[in-house]
Amino acid sequence: MPFCPRPLASRLATTEDELREMASHEWISITKVQGTAFISGRNEYQAKFILHLRHKLALADKEIDRVLKVQKPPYSLKGIPATLDRGLKKP
Repeated sequence: MPFCPRPLASRLATTEDELREMASHEWISITKVQGTAFISGRNEYQAKFILHLRHKLALADKEIDRVLKVQKPPYSLKGIPATLDRGLKKP
């Protein structure tokens, strides 16, 4: 079931701009229907993972892109250090 980005942004503790930025990187898809933007449940799940990578693990966009190219849902934090060839601080 789709969700509108505004309530979704507040539920994910992020901003609409950050969701649009994720869409610009092609990490998530935002669909417009009659002028209203929606995001799928799968993209919400992916956005949560991206936010964790960005805010808790402090990964840069290039690192997030690499992780997303290697991993597919369901995501796991276990393989991230190997994917990035470096250790990470525990959240």
